[in-house]
Amino acid sequence: MLVDSFGRRMETLRLSVTDRCNFRCRYCMPPEGLPWIPTARYISFDQIETVARAFLELGGSKLRVTGGEPLLRPGIEDLVQRLSRLPGLHSLGITTNGSMLKAKAKDLWDAGLRSMNISFDSLNPCKFEWISLSNSFAAVWDGLHEALRLGFKIKINTVVLKGITEREVVDLVELATRHHIEIRFIEFMPLCGTGWRPELGFPIQTIREWIEARWSLRAIPRGSAPAQSYHIEGTSARVGFIASLSEPFCDRCSRIRMSADGIIRPCLFSKMGTDIKPYLN
Repeated sequence: MLVDSFGRRMETLRLSVTDRCNFRCRYCMPPEGLPWIPTARYISFDQIETVARAFLELGGSKLRVTGGEPLLRPGIEDLVQRLSRLPGLHSLGITTNGSMLKAKAKDLWDAGLRSMNISFDSLNPCKFEWISLSNSFAAVWDGLHEALRLGFKIKINTVVLKGITEREVVDLVELATRHHIEIRFIEFMPLCGTGWRPELGFPIQTIREWIEARWSLRAIPRGSAPAQSYHIEGTSARVGFIASLSEPFCDRCSRIRMSADGIIRPCLFSKMGTDIKPYLN
């Protein structure tokens, strides 16, 4: 069992397969991008599989493939197939912006993937473009519906921005109820250095109150999950809230992360890391 010095059991390993992304979301990345990791320094799929297998043997149970945008990594379907077959795996997911999903969803399904989180911040194409600095609204919309058609278990991640998207809360919940999925509202976090704009932050508690005024919610035991989720009574949909700033959940975090170049980090915000490439090599 993997237990850290705070007594937290590590259940989930998040595997970044690339630091690159084809979006420049204002809450995530500067418009000019970042100093990218040279692709020659990316660890191989063989090495990722080795780390994932070791994690599961040590008592972990969940793997999540992330980026950047993971679907940009060539051959991602091969990695998904490898991971999906590992002994001891209880859950395999991927987090994507959905822009390449329509073309890749069937191959991911055939590779054994059944669960995904799709970042989708606005149902308004103009607002979507303003947030993501990308005109990919139609591609994401089509990718979402292709994933629904195939039967994926889907969670939609929405970062709520004051004055931009908070008035879409009801429409997004209605989208979730129509398609029997989970919508998760995420508090704006200071992820991109100079791109942090605290005036865009919007209280998750207010969003929860708006939803409770329209729907009856039944809490789902949270455990170590980052979101406090609820069943929406009278539907098969769910709504979740991730409030990292106003309601931090560090005390029950159960995730560790490996970057695309093989650095193990205990936290998304941590500057500390352990390079495991020498051991893998």
